[in-house]
Amino acid sequence: MIPVTFELPYLTLAGIRTRISASNSAADRDDKKPPLTVLALHGWLDNAASFQPIIQALQERAQKDPLGIHRDIDFIALDFAGHGHSEHRPKGAWYYFTEYVADVATLMDMQDWSNVHLLGHSMGGYVAQMLAAAKPEQVQQLTVIEAMGLWFGAEGNLVTHLQKALEHRSELRSKAPPCYKDLQRLVRMRAELNDLSLDLARLLIERSVVETPSGFQWRVDPRVRLASPIRFTEMHAVDMLKSIKCPMEVVLGDRGHENLLQAVNNWQHYVQNFSQITIKGGHHAHMQEPEVIARILADCAR
Repeated sequence: MIPVTFELPYLTLAGIRTRISASNSAADRDDKKPPLTVLALHGWLDNAASFQPIIQALQERAQKDPLGIHRDIDFIALDFAGHGHSEHRPKGAWYYFTEYVADVATLMDMQDWSNVHLLGHSMGGYVAQMLAAAKPEQVQQLTVIEAMGLWFGAEGNLVTHLQKALEHRSELRSKAPPCYKDLQRLVRMRAELNDLSLDLARLLIERSVVETPSGFQWRVDPRVRLASPIRFTEMHAVDMLKSIKCPMEVVLGDRGHENLLQAVNNWQHYVQNFSQITIKGGHHAHMQEPEVIARILADCAR
């Protein structure tokens, strides 16, 4: 795994990148295919390190079963703007959901990526679905973990939600960023919050903080934590799902967010080519059971 940066016209995105190579015998086949580009998009307040267990599982799978992967996998895990090592948005800008979509769409166009396999967790899964709907000619496959459709607001509360969002935005201006002396305390808190082992929580925390003379501070832009002033509606979710042309697989954790299975039951018939599996784990099931996601990706690289 190597660190990588991508210069957008208005922002620098960071991430990690690795190449899982097919076996020599597979690579020498006459019908050798071009590398499979996997673009991994993390959840809210997470970062690219959340996909390190999957990368490791893919590498181990390639070693144990050299003939199981017929083409190279170019695996890119991004830090969204304001997360991890990516830049913060300029002063006066905000972190609307659609801006994350626009960032990745711009990156895909600049890199001339086509036939991309989008792998998204939680917020990254919602971004991935929107991208698959908006740019069907560039997305070959969609795998989303603990996400389905869109988060939408209840009807009739638009003004109330907007008022709260504006109030929180105003309050943020007077808040000083917190500073922590004990990194291990942050690791333990994250492990408890997300039902993760200490080792998995440490992956997320170490990429999310920067050490200063006063202690550890969050790399995450405080504006990321603010709610969007406008919510989508259920009809927006339905319209998006109807526009997804590629195969879509939803992976849920058996201890994940309870409302997601109901969302699958309500909306799966809107997607042309849909499948869903449930695996052991919580909301971060892809970190707890990375071998399952590695198998899905390896199967797509056949």
